[in-house]
Amino acid sequence: MKFVIPSKGRSASINEKTLRLVPDAIVCVAESEKAMYEDVCSAKIITHPDKISGIGMLRNWIVENVSDGICVMLDDDIEYVYDQTGLHKQRIEEPSHCMAILERTAIAAKDANVRVFGYTQMARPLSFKAFDPIGLNTWVGGVVGVVGTSPLWDNDLILRADIDACLRSMLNERIVFVDGRYCWIHKRFVGSGGNNTARTDARHTSEIKKLQSRWGKYLGVKTQKSVIRITVKVKRR
Repeated sequence: MKFVIPSKGRSASINEKTLRLVPDAIVCVAESEKAMYEDVCSAKIITHPDKISGIGMLRNWIVENVSDGICVMLDDDIEYVYDQTGLHKQRIEEPSHCMAILERTAIAAKDANVRVFGYTQMARPLSFKAFDPIGLNTWVGGVVGVVGTSPLWDNDLILRADIDACLRSMLNERIVFVDGRYCWIHKRFVGSGGNNTARTDARHTSEIKKLQSRWGKYLGVKTQKSVIRITVKVKRR
């Protein structure tokens, strides 16, 4: 099992964020940024060709070139983990605890013959269903696990590739494995680095249109207070 942190333009913060929680992770950066990360990061660093761009193409490269059969890819700006099984959220920051959560979820997903696994993206204890803790029909982001080493993501999708990959997995393997007990906290769509250099309104619009054309009624898109909400509408129970 490999933990991999794809990173771009965040050498100054990676030690204080995701790598602090998962110190055994491999940091994956573009060849042109290798020296910058080596100057500040003691973790193992691997490089991908600079021509690899966009999250879809990068995830495919990682599972083909780094994974040993199970790979967990973590965004480079995660700050902590919430356990939301009680009345109040409990913050988890101890590395061995964080890595144990990842390992156990990966084992459960593999045993269930699932291709894609991850965690809830809503840090809301009141919405947690104690008698239904595992989601089977939603999409994951921020922390994305994959079983197997064959490509799954659409190389042309730079921003919304994870949604498409989860729908592909639901089509082929019938379910994804989403642990609702934990939420890995990071700030989406803010700050420099990461995928932000490619994030434009035009790109968002074109990729959402592509997903709607591909998945039709199984994808819901709604704009609330200028925020685009994308939901998967696949029944599994």
